[in-house]
Amino acid sequence: MTPETSLDASYQSVCSLTVDLNVATPMLRQFLEIKQNYPGVILLYRMGDFYETFFEDALTAAKVLELTLTGRDGGVLGRVPMAGVPVRAIEGYLTRLLQQNFKVAICEQMEDPAQAKGLVKRQVVRVLSPGTLNEGALLAQDAPNYCMALVTHPAKGKNQVGLIYGLAWVDVSTGGCWAMELAEEDALLGELARLQPAELIVPGKRVKNAMGFDETLAKLPETLMQAVAQVCPCQPTPVADATIQDAAIGETALKQLCDVQTLEGFGLHEAPAAKQAAGVLAAYLKAMFVAEPPRLDGVQWVRLQDAVYISPSARKNLELTQNARDGQVQGSLLGLLNQTCSAMGARQLRRWIEQPSLNVAEITRRHEAIAYFLAASQRLHAVRQPLALCCDLERLSARVANLNVTPRDLASLRQTLAVLPELQRALSESASQASLAYLSALNTLPDSLKTLEAMLSSAIADDPPVALKQGRVIRPGYNAGLDALYELLAGGQAWLAQYEQQQRELTGLKTLKVSFNSAFGYYIEVSRAAAAGLTTLPEDWQRRQTLTNAERFISQRLREHEKDVINAQQQAASLEAMLFSELKLQILPMASLLKQIAMRLAAIDALQSLATVAQAQQYVRPVMTQDATLEIQGGRHPVLAQMMPMGRFVPNPCALNGRAEPQANAEKPLNCEAPSLLLITGPNMAGKSTYMRQNALIALMAQMGSYVPADAATIGLCDAVYTRIGAADDLTAGHSTFMVEMSETAQILNNATAKSLVILDEVGRGTSTYDGVAIAWSVADYLVTHIGCRTLFATHYHELNTLEQTFAGIVQNVRMLVAEQDGEIRFLHTVAPGSAQKSYGIQVAKMAGIPAEVVQQATRRLAQLHKRAATIEAAKPSPADDAPEARPQLSLF
Repeated sequence: MTPETSLDASYQSVCSLTVDLNVATPMLRQFLEIKQNYPGVILLYRMGDFYETFFEDALTAAKVLELTLTGRDGGVLGRVPMAGVPVRAIEGYLTRLLQQNFKVAICEQMEDPAQAKGLVKRQVVRVLSPGTLNEGALLAQDAPNYCMALVTHPAKGKNQVGLIYGLAWVDVSTGGCWAMELAEEDALLGELARLQPAELIVPGKRVKNAMGFDETLAKLPETLMQAVAQVCPCQPTPVADATIQDAAIGETALKQLCDVQTLEGFGLHEAPAAKQAAGVLAAYLKAMFVAEPPRLDGVQWVRLQDAVYISPSARKNLELTQNARDGQVQGSLLGLLNQTCSAMGARQLRRWIEQPSLNVAEITRRHEAIAYFLAASQRLHAVRQPLALCCDLERLSARVANLNVTPRDLASLRQTLAVLPELQRALSESASQASLAYLSALNTLPDSLKTLEAMLSSAIADDPPVALKQGRVIRPGYNAGLDALYELLAGGQAWLAQYEQQQRELTGLKTLKVSFNSAFGYYIEVSRAAAAGLTTLPEDWQRRQTLTNAERFISQRLREHEKDVINAQQQAASLEAMLFSELKLQILPMASLLKQIAMRLAAIDALQSLATVAQAQQYVRPVMTQDATLEIQGGRHPVLAQMMPMGRFVPNPCALNGRAEPQANAEKPLNCEAPSLLLITGPNMAGKSTYMRQNALIALMAQMGSYVPADAATIGLCDAVYTRIGAADDLTAGHSTFMVEMSETAQILNNATAKSLVILDEVGRGTSTYDGVAIAWSVADYLVTHIGCRTLFATHYHELNTLEQTFAGIVQNVRMLVAEQDGEIRFLHTVAPGSAQKSYGIQVAKMAGIPAEVVQQATRRLAQLHKRAATIEAAKPSPADDAPEARPQLSLF
């Protein structure tokens, strides 16, 4: 057993909350007093060049960060567990902690240890959590980072029951804040699936756990928390702090962060649940940002009816922003369409994919912009080149507003401002076209931007360091006083070289050198052998340190020079810090304008990305309508078609038309140009699922403003997209695979409208055959007679094919073609009218590698079942001639 393992085992039960402060050493008492205010948070306690952790924090940090667990003498407490990380490498360690949903408090030294009398004063300056990051190195560049608050209110009003859900979310890195109210749990889950918050704050209550310690539990209903856990990427964080949950404190905090006197301008006065959620969020941010709370750009009110509703299962199954295999962007629609040149453009493109528009005029503006880029081949190149030189102006503008920009930030801002004229010239041809609103957004830029660029060019060095304390941030010539100090320091280097040469000549030692370190300052170093050969030392030399192979000396002249250098360095650092602070204050009023420019650049970047993909993949512009049409010629799955060799993917048409008034009377069929339900049959692996998904993706791409992978397309606006695909259970909620299937189907039947698009794949397959057929039949019937939405319905229940006669013109049978010869099958991946008569399950099992003996026995058993079914069917009496017309009967085979 190693010493570290032994120490770990010895302190498994140690908890800082149980330590008596009166017996702790002064340093540990200070740590514990601070730690008491941050239970459940890893406290990084600054000690010189390291951040140290103690007690349970040390055990956690050592395990998660793979650190060596050591110990510190705690006096009466004995050996206290300790683990530390270097200050210079803190970002990497913070990233690992935050990725595992830990919160981290940064406790800094508030005074110079060399000047402190007694124990150095320390204070927590920042609490980091996954959703409150604004440090660029800790953030994903191409995705937003949301911190969200969820609260509930009892529904009020006539005939209203249940709960109203209040949601508020913020991206601290950009200063954006949004809020909404929702009346349905399904809508809430849909928004959580869309926004994917990095941190979700919910109201909490404190209880005593079995160990006797306080534990915070969520005050929301347990069933709601279980449902949230299924769609939310993070574990909800219950907060019991009264100062965060108090409505008055939250409202005050929100006003402070938004710098307003009233919240009425945000539309929150008539939305108490959303207002409370926004207040909780604001109070939480103030608690996390101890020193400098972030500034927010107000609160934007969000309405569900402004965008397509995409159910959580549809987001997952259609692989909009991450693939279903490993959750990565590659292999998703976003992975295909993202050819952006900037991080802000990538985030804008993601927002469009996650929230397709319901506004035909807005969609048309995006299509027009893509058409402009594609009209002349050089336009894309002319725009992409300067866009690639733009910084992440969206996040940088937030740092400008919060006065926490770095020298590198200002250099990046300068470069971005410098390329704006080039972008203007590249888009100049679009200036006269009113429909190209996105592309003409840069035509009128205020002169203040040129003034800002000129100021940054004169003030900031060409290649400034990351941190101000590294010096040489201000360009020579900007300030005469600073130039004089740097000249003095430069002259000091020349003086040192001259002094070193003088000492060599004085002693005759050619290897003598003058050096510097932070511990001793400047010193003269000679080898031990050379020092022994000196009969007498120069009169002003004093021995300072003896090493194994060298002797170090100091002199009075060297001390005086060191004092001059240190004074000059301190003055230069102080003056440079003052000048940089003045620059930040001068730029501060420009934060709002910079944010507006960032939004324009992000949109242009997202549009050129869509145009770049459309050009490479030969996409077409869809025709957008307000009706419930879906007509696609030569449609392709955007991701699969791109991944397969050119010409290998088989395109297919699709024609659907929703009914504003569904057909309620099956005895009077309604003949239309296109059905509202396609009943798709065919074997597994033949392409049913791909066909359905590609049509849903084409519709969503059209409404996000993209061109589409087809030969031609007419898309009537979809108000929602729902899917029921695949098999999955929910063991934590006690739901079987079939229960999950039925829950998702119920959501569709309860919420879809005549303008929705619904994909159903193998409904009813999770139960017995008779039950499954009955459910599938009834679901299809309900979609046609009660909802009238556009539906793609894949099934192996061939009994449903008779729906085409029952609902003539409303239901159409189509099948996936298969070539069969000598018992072998080949999938053609082609959709054709008609219904499949076989499922080819045994052939697919053979292709999957099922042992030959099993395949042969299954073939014999299938033949027996077919024979028995035929015998039973033949024995049935014929209906009397004068009897009412018989409805189609279900048969198993």
